[in-house]
Amino acid sequence: MRITLRMKALEPISVGYESIGIETLLYSLPIVKEDGIAIEVPIIPGNSLRGVLRDEMAMQFLEDVKAKLTEKCSEKGDKQLKVHIGTLLSMFSGGILSGEDTEDRTLDITDVMNNYVYPLLPLSIMGVALKKVIIPGKLKVGIGYPLTEETKDLLADLGVNPEKKVPPLSEILSSVLITRKDDTAKVMQLKELIAEIEGKPEDVKADDSAIQQRLYRQVVVPGTIFYSYIEDVIPMTDAEWGLVLKTLKRLNRVGGRVAGGLGKIKVDVEGVSDENSYIKSYEKFIYNNIENISKALKTDPNSFFKKDSKSKKSAKG
Repeated sequence: MRITLRMKALEPISVGYESIGIETLLYSLPIVKEDGIAIEVPIIPGNSLRGVLRDEMAMQFLEDVKAKLTEKCSEKGDKQLKVHIGTLLSMFSGGILSGEDTEDRTLDITDVMNNYVYPLLPLSIMGVALKKVIIPGKLKVGIGYPLTEETKDLLADLGVNPEKKVPPLSEILSSVLITRKDDTAKVMQLKELIAEIEGKPEDVKADDSAIQQRLYRQVVVPGTIFYSYIEDVIPMTDAEWGLVLKTLKRLNRVGGRVAGGLGKIKVDVEGVSDENSYIKSYEKFIYNNIENISKALKTDPNSFFKKDSKSKKSAKG
């Protein structure tokens, strides 16, 4: 299945690529127009969208598991959601590739898939690394292209029906000023609140520190429409699609400087007929498999690697 994401910028969007002096440039990609001329277009990289989606998906899954765990254990049992740190990091970061020597260890991939990956849908959907073993994800996230006069033909070829009136590329680009100020005077006035402030300002400040620092970031202006897509490169279950669709309802940010007032977006999903049926399949999966999910969440991913007795004996021989 393939779904289209229509993302409207509600705040300036700044997916930074590199900094030149005091300015952070937008992540841009050259594209060739119908007339054969190549131009630079600011994009939302598929990997950036995928990273935000992974984080939100992990949060959504953990919240839903906790809700179902509380519901099923309302009369008796442990209501606490317990998760091993290794599994938690795997859900948010995709696991960690390790250079550790695993030649004398074996991995039962069937055991890993059945008792760990399949119950934990974020890992099943997005993939996970277990030491030197990579279990691939099922989901592909496309590049987000802005809807402009210069890109509408490309978007049409990607299956998007662009709006009739769209802005030229030059009108969606701008920059914002970011300031960082020296609060030395402010903190030194807190002596009425704090009995003693240890140290002197000069002890923590560089000799060339600025009183007020000005930085600039290139941005795409609010109101700009981006289009991307999500499709399964390995067929996904209805429950897995349900988690993806439910997660997209809460996805509302992308790019850098989110805490500073940038990056807010509104996501609309196109190309799925009955969204609620997929979400119900996902919620049913959680309810029916809550025990296996709880067990998998508490599992140390490294525990799947076991000493290979045959390799050990051959090494001694």
